[in-house]
Amino acid sequence: MDRGSIKKLGLLVAGILLLSACGKAPAVGPGTEKIAVLDWQRAESSHPHYKKLEQGQKILKDLLAKRKAQEDLARTQLGSLDRLRTLRKLSESSYWQADFSTYMVELRERENKKLLDFTAQVEADVDKQLAPRTKAIEDSYQLEIFNLRTLLETVKMRPSERQAVEAKLKAKQHERGQQVRVLQAEKNALMEVQLAPYREAMQKRMAEAAASYHKQLVTKQQGKDERDKEMLSAAPKALHNALVLMDKEIAKQQEKNEQLQKRISADISSQAMRLAHENSYSVIFKKYKVNIKADDITAKVVENLQKQAKE
Repeated sequence: MDRGSIKKLGLLVAGILLLSACGKAPAVGPGTEKIAVLDWQRAESSHPHYKKLEQGQKILKDLLAKRKAQEDLARTQLGSLDRLRTLRKLSESSYWQADFSTYMVELRERENKKLLDFTAQVEADVDKQLAPRTKAIEDSYQLEIFNLRTLLETVKMRPSERQAVEAKLKAKQHERGQQVRVLQAEKNALMEVQLAPYREAMQKRMAEAAASYHKQLVTKQQGKDERDKEMLSAAPKALHNALVLMDKEIAKQQEKNEQLQKRISADISSQAMRLAHENSYSVIFKKYKVNIKADDITAKVVENLQKQAKE
């Protein structure tokens, strides 16, 4: 067989061995061509490096499974972390609201006590200011009212006389009450002149204190939110970095497996071509199942592979 025939046979062997032998064979005239069949799977599994390939495939399968498990676990943890963050945020929001309400109650109590103290001081000042007029009213009615009451209690009078004295007493008491009410209204007006600005200033102080405290709480909440966001944003990045490292290991193992697979296939093809040259086979089929006469060269290929490994 010349070099051209060997080259053509090599191409034919490579092509046919890569086909799944379930179709028709190329047109081969009976008795004109020598045909061989090779159980590729048996030859492959008998190759000295096949166990190494199986180990590599198992390693790759394990790596892929670990990658998927790692990704699934990380996504579950990220989801749990986000839910935990939401629950904590709701809890903290309730805490901040309660804290703010407590602060406002205490603030109002302090300010109301100050207002009461200030009101008492203002009232004392106004009472002192109006004391001469208050005394004048009491002095102008006290003796006359006292005498009328004494008269009613000690002197026996006719009904008409008693009614006249009682009417006079009642009129004097009403007159005195009118003057006291006028003085009281004046007192209230004088007090309001000082209390109104104080209450306005108090409301302003409370509003400013409430706004300041609320701002502090918001700042604290925002700080926690930012830290949570950083943590949540860092988690996917960490997951990505971990998966990148695993992908590198997977790619490395895939490359090893592919190279070993190519070597095994090349060795089998080489032995098949060698037998084809030695025995003048024109066609070698891969597990070809057709009613044609063909030499099974599988055992010889396996034997040659074993010998090749020992050399």
